[in-house]
Amino acid sequence: MRFVIAALLWLSLTGAASAHALWLEPDAGGYQLYFGEFGDNLREGSPGLLDRFEPMPAAKAFGVSGDIALKAEKKPTSFQFTGAPEGASGVVAEQARVTERKQNDKVTRTLGRLSARYVADFSERKPLIPLDIVPTGKPGSFKVFYDGKPLPKAKAEVVTEFGWTKEFKTDEAGAFEVELPWKGTYAVEVAVVDNTPGTHGTAPYDGMRLVTTLTFKVPDGLAAPARPPVVTPKR
Repeated sequence: MRFVIAALLWLSLTGAASAHALWLEPDAGGYQLYFGEFGDNLREGSPGLLDRFEPMPAAKAFGVSGDIALKAEKKPTSFQFTGAPEGASGVVAEQARVTERKQNDKVTRTLGRLSARYVADFSERKPLIPLDIVPTGKPGSFKVFYDGKPLPKAKAEVVTEFGWTKEFKTDEAGAFEVELPWKGTYAVEVAVVDNTPGTHGTAPYDGMRLVTTLTFKVPDGLAAPARPPVVTPKR
């Protein structure tokens, strides 16, 4: 009964929709990396916004034998990654590039870092990417890291595959906990703006915008509402 009440409370508190981000989902052929809005099942396509990912995102799988770089192929609505070893504990994908925006006579250069992590279970993990979200060892318990350090007071959005969204703030140790009442796929999203200038390769930038998601599946729980149909906008 407490489980059902918790689920009803979740449904009664509607959050704002997430912005565009990358997210990973496993399938029979490997892992699919989507760009869009997870809760709306909005997946950008090619031709379209997927073509702006130059270079293509790179991904690694993690298992007992270490990390393995995966092969990437652009599909109509995703990047498909193959070559993960059987029993891989998770995958990390990321892409970074500098973009320019001109307003009047001023040019602003921003390093955008879009990243996604998928985990097969809730085992405790270490951060691997500049902005990372990791499980801490039990279902619903997570920690956010930036530049290898816990990130306090960060806003984290938890989104179900059928579109429900709730916001949390990390504590002083960068941690937060959330109930996971439904079966199915969840995503956690965190964004950070860092106005520290630097260079990416040979390209200078004035600041960074980082967006990272963590996706995972919950095998047991209440039957979730149906996932929305796939939407691929014509751009």
